[in-house]
Amino acid sequence: MKIILASASKRRSKILSSCGIRHRVVRSNVTEIKKGKFPERIAMVNALLKAASVAKRFNSGYVIGADTVVKLGRFIIGKPRDEEHAKNMLKAMSGRTVFVYTGLCLIDVKRSKLIIDYEKSEVRVKKICPGAFPKYFGLLGPYDKAGGFTIEGVGSFIFDDIKGSYFNVLGLPTLRLNHMFEKLGVDILKIIKAKRC
Repeated sequence: MKIILASASKRRSKILSSCGIRHRVVRSNVTEIKKGKFPERIAMVNALLKAASVAKRFNSGYVIGADTVVKLGRFIIGKPRDEEHAKNMLKAMSGRTVFVYTGLCLIDVKRSKLIIDYEKSEVRVKKICPGAFPKYFGLLGPYDKAGGFTIEGVGSFIFDDIKGSYFNVLGLPTLRLNHMFEKLGVDILKIIKAKRC
């Protein structure tokens, strides 16, 4: 069974590999939408754009598209433009709760069938005092992710009290993805070789 990940995210690829799912990574290079009223809609549309773009290049297989956005208050935030923007994001999130949405699109290329869904998680961000901010920021990078940072590594000292899927916060909600494969009549466990989640 051919699995194609329509994403340049090393973390998403790593999650699939950690589950024993062999896959090919193909970058979509689509222009993502960044604005909208509903974060889950933005994430799902971008996931669809990525998956559909890559699916056109194959005659068979299952293409996974994913996109993650973060909502802080009334604002939807994506990847920071630069270091200064990343600093402002972290300061804005300090002591607050953020909502993480990952949109998923799964396409069965041969049968021309697709499923779109999303996962939502809630993450509490520790209040960072001004004196400690430079120290934390210097250890958190790189910040090439939605919301600017990861909950892994030093991020685990700041991002806490997760409600919902942990893997969703990492960018690929595996339980939701498995349900989507099941809806297409695919038992993903049959293709898993050695490793397990």
